[in-house]
Amino acid sequence: MKKCILLLGVTSIFLFSCGKQDIHQPLEALNGKEKVKSESSTLATTIVNVTPSTTFNSAFWSNIQTLLQSNPVDVVFADGTYNLTSTISLSNIGHATNRLQLKCNTIGSAIITGSISKLMGLSYCQNILIHRLKFTGPVTDYGLTIQRSQNVTVAYCRFEDMPNVYYGALGAHYATSDNIIVRQNQFANVGVGSTAHMVYGAYGVTRLKVIDNTFTDCAGSFVRFRGDNSTHGVVYGNTFTSTGTYLTGVNPIFVEVPVFNDVNPGDEKFGTSFMITKNNFNYSTSGNQSTRYALVFHHSGYNPTGRTHLISAADAATLGSGSSTVAAKRAIMSSNLGLDGTKILFGGNTNTNVAANVSYRCQGGYGAVAPWTGIVSIGTAVTATGLASTYEEALAFYDDLY
Repeated sequence: MKKCILLLGVTSIFLFSCGKQDIHQPLEALNGKEKVKSESSTLATTIVNVTPSTTFNSAFWSNIQTLLQSNPVDVVFADGTYNLTSTISLSNIGHATNRLQLKCNTIGSAIITGSISKLMGLSYCQNILIHRLKFTGPVTDYGLTIQRSQNVTVAYCRFEDMPNVYYGALGAHYATSDNIIVRQNQFANVGVGSTAHMVYGAYGVTRLKVIDNTFTDCAGSFVRFRGDNSTHGVVYGNTFTSTGTYLTGVNPIFVEVPVFNDVNPGDEKFGTSFMITKNNFNYSTSGNQSTRYALVFHHSGYNPTGRTHLISAADAATLGSGSSTVAAKRAIMSSNLGLDGTKILFGGNTNTNVAANVSYRCQGGYGAVAPWTGIVSIGTAVTATGLASTYEEALAFYDDLY
């Protein structure tokens, strides 16, 4: 029997109702393919209905956290536009086994927007599913950030028409952020310039998995795994499209693993393990044709301790030469860059107008003197075996490490 409880918050009244939900109900289809992932629980789920007039303050989330101690909780956003004047902030929210869902009933029917720096932020959270929401509008820094959190999934959401974003539509940051799954979402028309990305992983995030999404037109690299050992990333089954018509005709890198070392010695090192397969990489013949790269490891600034990211012209020639052996290329990658070619898994992708599959790019900057600057292909030095072959394998990739 469904039980209703009327609970008073500090500034708003919320209606909570409990009821058993179908735990085997499949999620929606995207691009004609249905992907089923059970988000199951043996407990009844508490339903919390919210509207555009709800105040998402600390009292609201404290009530949610209390409910999570007994049951999974679904916060259901009513259809409409949530024009925010402050960020929806979740801190220390979640339960190891009782999942929290932030969702609406139809894809994109709850629109999160606002002329603020960030629309929604999670920090020190766990076991949360963000489902079907749409993030859009004049936000200036990020649509959504996930920081120092574990086991967070973003599914069937929309991140569209965010032209003022400086950093990212979605950010996953810091070393304690782990198993962040971004699956079956749509991203389009994001960013004000080259600093903006659709998915921005940074500062040590691990197991950031980007699966079965659709990406169209970004001002900066579409998916970024920034250094400080952001590693064990998965990019599987996505469609990347750069039309060459966004902003001034940019065609940015699709997947980038950069480090930016503005101190001497540098304090950022490359992540070492990535699996990238079954993606469609599509560049237009319109717009800038000079940066049509599927995957780039990029360095700016000074060498970090124990590494020589500022490689010599001779080493660059060896990396880029078709006559160099795989062993010779991997030796330079390992000793200078800290990259293991056997752990960079790349293959089975479909390319349209892509200039190179996997590359290393070196720049000076920040006062560092670079003996060589440029970009070379290292595609023959990575590994095309051991790749995930199904959606389920991609979801579970690297899970045996923990």
